[in-house]
Amino acid sequence: MKKVCLLLLIWISISCQVISRSDNYKLFVTLENAPFDSLYLLECTQDRYLFFSGEKTSEFTWEFTIPDSIIHNSTDMRLKLSKYDYLNKQSKSIRFLHEVNGKKNVIGNIGIQGRNNYIHAIYVGESIFPNEYFSAKIGKKDTIMLGELVDEDFKLVLEKDNSDITIRAQDPLFCTFLNSRNEDISYDEYMKQYVKLSQKYPDSRYLISSLASSLYLFKTKEDVLSIYQNLSNSYKSTHWGEKIERYLYSKFSNNSLPTLDNAGYENIIQDSLKYNLLVFTASWCHACIEEIPLLKQIYKDLNSCLDITYISLDEGDEDASFRRLIYKEKIPWRTLLAYEDIKNIEDKYFVVGIPHCILVYPSQTWEMIEIRDNEQLKKLYSLMQYINAREQGEGS
Repeated sequence: MKKVCLLLLIWISISCQVISRSDNYKLFVTLENAPFDSLYLLECTQDRYLFFSGEKTSEFTWEFTIPDSIIHNSTDMRLKLSKYDYLNKQSKSIRFLHEVNGKKNVIGNIGIQGRNNYIHAIYVGESIFPNEYFSAKIGKKDTIMLGELVDEDFKLVLEKDNSDITIRAQDPLFCTFLNSRNEDISYDEYMKQYVKLSQKYPDSRYLISSLASSLYLFKTKEDVLSIYQNLSNSYKSTHWGEKIERYLYSKFSNNSLPTLDNAGYENIIQDSLKYNLLVFTASWCHACIEEIPLLKQIYKDLNSCLDITYISLDEGDEDASFRRLIYKEKIPWRTLLAYEDIKNIEDKYFVVGIPHCILVYPSQTWEMIEIRDNEQLKKLYSLMQYINAREQGEGS
């Protein structure tokens, strides 16, 4: 009986080890002629800073083991030579270089596509950038530091596959409307590139996660859909796919928030028959303060058919500053406070940066709108003028 129990325990132990191993992802990095012996992987998604040390398996190859629980939310990682050097205020990382149609792309971040991932590159040289700002973790706090960035540059050796590094090499800043060459490219041209890439790599984890992180940068939901519809179902059941679909298809979800005088709570939208412009703001946001004259002009011109509501993202201890701002600027529109659950409000209404504006239609469909963009501002005025003309025609 003891022998049977012992065999059973051994079988359970082996099974658990197999399950544990299957829950891990592997990254194999071969850096030919690398002038260093140690290599680290930094995962910094969703306010996490996790360092993984690479196991050197041959002269220029490192193996990383990454738990499944980390991969679930991970969008970007970086290969580092060391943790942040506080004494010398220096950060050392790996950069990859790749040419596309005669133009050089610089790839800083990497990611994971399948269980086993491979990167192969050849050493080119060192690039030093003095007096650069970068993010560093000091204790438990994110801090912007001024120091020296040191990048060890490697030329990628790519396979003709659908790996994460292959896709990133085509566009390392997908859906950000930026490029590593600082070229001036129009919005429409970027859209053509993004649509083409999504058609070429429909199963990419990198493309769908980047799209989900950049929704606020698109001018219309139709533009987002033109990319999303090309992606396969491989990752649409993830939180990235759910976020994109909520953005594309959900009706506006009302919320009750404290009023400025803290006398009670009010729904964000009180009159659902009117158009509503929701403006997410804060007392510490200089761009928000600079936007006030424009908002006052919009209020003056369109308040008969458009309700404007401020939603303050100030923390509870900053309420007094926001109230002083409201009274100083003589803000005529209604103000609500989000201090009780700022993170949830930001997630619910896709707030990445402020000022952030949402236009809600009487049908409860909604869209993000950048009122500082002349084209989008004209669109808002044209829509309201049409509503005014229609209402006057119905009343006559």
